[in-house]
Amino acid sequence: MAEAISLRVATPEDAARVSAVLAASYGTLWQGAYAAEALAAVLPLVSRARPELLASGRYFLALNGEVLVAVGGWSLEDPATGRAMPGQGHVRHFATHPGHLRRGAAGLILRRCLAEAEAAGVTEMLCLASLPSEAFYAAQGFRTLRREETRIGGRIVLPSLLMRRGG
Repeated sequence: MAEAISLRVATPEDAARVSAVLAASYGTLWQGAYAAEALAAVLPLVSRARPELLASGRYFLALNGEVLVAVGGWSLEDPATGRAMPGQGHVRHFATHPGHLRRGAAGLILRRCLAEAEAAGVTEMLCLASLPSEAFYAAQGFRTLRREETRIGGRIVLPSLLMRRGG
């Protein structure tokens, strides 16, 4: 029988495990949505755990026993500007290991993020989503506002979607 998924707050010591899930997820799920050349350039940049998120107390690990199956979190600060706007929060660096898709792990993390954000006074949650993740966020009540061209590493541009829940 499969073990239940549990959540815990990430710590800086989880960086290698988080990076492994990010790399497996993005490296697999983004294929076909983005050009191979763009992926080769961008994956090393986006599949690294962010130390500020790991230390924030707002980044979570979903575990099946001891196996890390999904990661994600939220912040008050806009990841692009570093500024916080009253009532606004941001979904941050979500990923599910491709071997554990559609088992509820990312949804469990997102619900925890949304509940914490609401308790902190957030009424509008924004997400800059990859193209393949639009359906996941839509199923969680997010609406696509517009397509964005996200610059990564100063030189690589990837299409993404600005999505919103609430507000």
